[in-house]
Amino acid sequence: MAFRALVVGGTNGIGYAMACRVAAEASTSNSNSNNNNSSPSAVIISGRTKPTNIPHANMEFRRLDATSMHQIKQYTDTFKSGLQDKPDQKLDLLIMTQGIMNTAGRTETPEGVDRKMALHYYGKQLLIRELMPALKEDAKVVVVFDSVYGRPSKLDWNDLDLKKHFSLSKAANHCMVMNDVMVQFYAAQQQQQQQQTTSTTATPNRRHFVHAWPGAVDTNLFTELPWYLQPVLRLAALLLAVSPDTCAERLLNGLADCSTAGNKDGRFWSHMDNKGHLVANKTIWSEDQMKKVADHTWAIVDGAIAQGSS
Repeated sequence: MAFRALVVGGTNGIGYAMACRVAAEASTSNSNSNNNNSSPSAVIISGRTKPTNIPHANMEFRRLDATSMHQIKQYTDTFKSGLQDKPDQKLDLLIMTQGIMNTAGRTETPEGVDRKMALHYYGKQLLIRELMPALKEDAKVVVVFDSVYGRPSKLDWNDLDLKKHFSLSKAANHCMVMNDVMVQFYAAQQQQQQQQTTSTTATPNRRHFVHAWPGAVDTNLFTELPWYLQPVLRLAALLLAVSPDTCAERLLNGLADCSTAGNKDGRFWSHMDNKGHLVANKTIWSEDQMKKVADHTWAIVDGAIAQGSS
């Protein structure tokens, strides 16, 4: 069965590098396969702007504004409708790297969600929720943001979307921590569903959910920062940052290692650092805490979908 992947944010930077690497490996694997009846491998990249160069024949572009919950819902509905009666075209890999770097304060989308939080957290979680039926039983799901520096003690449980107490540092921390929570939530939900399944013929889901930190990467994200900060960041990038290709290699190799080790231990979530290593000593969230974050998340995204469709 051919390998299929979707990379949202895959039109530039880290996402583009990951998509190109996955496409090259999938193409090689498919050409070496003896099964001529399987569907060809495919890597779908999505973002606002089509890249000028799509280097592999098994890559395709589908436009998506990932700041809009309404557009994400339309996108995922269309995606799922194309899979009807085509189980061999479900996804092996879902990667989400969409992001932004600027110094603006709370800047709401027309749906009432802060643009940074929409990209870094809410849109990613909506994509996972809606595309769950489009994932193969052993698929891997990767949220690329920051799995290392989130501070659970600084999470404002009474203002999770920061409508009242927004700041750049709080927004970053909330997105880090809530992404941490949600990868554990999906894994726990999967295990609960497996325990409730009585059918002995059903194939158990072994999907692995990962929150990954890319570290310092030389991308174009800083172009949205004030002009006077850009020379400093360019110099820092030259001294400290790795290339998107290096980052992609580390994260994809680490994904394979972390998911294999986790699945052997019966743990279907991982927090991964910029070298592809498992982050140790992460907070283990309680069922009540995970439910509170999930309920908040669905209230925000479903409200935004309704707002966007009105």
